[in-house]
Amino acid sequence: MHLLGKCPPDEAELAAAAERGFESVELHLRERDLEDVTATAETVERSPVDAAAVHTLHARPDEERPFRRSDELARRLDALLVVHSQYALHTHVDDLEAYDFAAPYAYENNPGASAFHLENLLLDRGHSLVLDTAHLYLSEADYESALRDLLEDHGDKIPLIHFNDATRIEDGLAFGDGEMALEQTAHLLDEHYDGPVVLEVMPDAQADARRAVAEWLS
Repeated sequence: MHLLGKCPPDEAELAAAAERGFESVELHLRERDLEDVTATAETVERSPVDAAAVHTLHARPDEERPFRRSDELARRLDALLVVHSQYALHTHVDDLEAYDFAAPYAYENNPGASAFHLENLLLDRGHSLVLDTAHLYLSEADYESALRDLLEDHGDKIPLIHFNDATRIEDGLAFGDGEMALEQTAHLLDEHYDGPVVLEVMPDAQADARRAVAEWLS
């Protein structure tokens, strides 16, 4: 696996990601970033990091504009479109498929979505999955077995992974602020996955997360 940062598409934020040691990032979008997609893309293209992925806005499934513009930005940057919204369930996939995304794309697993649910509604139907480890931790009592099985059985349909800490009721935490066995998770990812892994913590916690993973795997 190789590690990615995450940040908004601002000149200073992109430069800071490079200073933390990242060559590539996933873009966290705000509404203003999609007002002028060309300008946003040019900002990223001038930066010292590549955009490997673009996360959609948290929009409702029937809000066409944010999904269309997120897709346009991902296509312009030759990046993966991470299709995910707190307002969209995996039962909305057919609605989202109607947008006929031009960029390569994958659906991120929601908190509460079991491995069976992901297989039934996404993977077994031919869709790709952005696997968020913290969301899976909230969803599976035997999280490590579920993670291993998904990686072994469906690794070819997982183009990107999100890695952060969580408790059983809260995700998106900095490393060490939750309850996950992060070192064991890092080893599972290292053994069963050779793709990009986004350290999906706040920007000022990403350097520490990057160092921690490097130490665990050294």
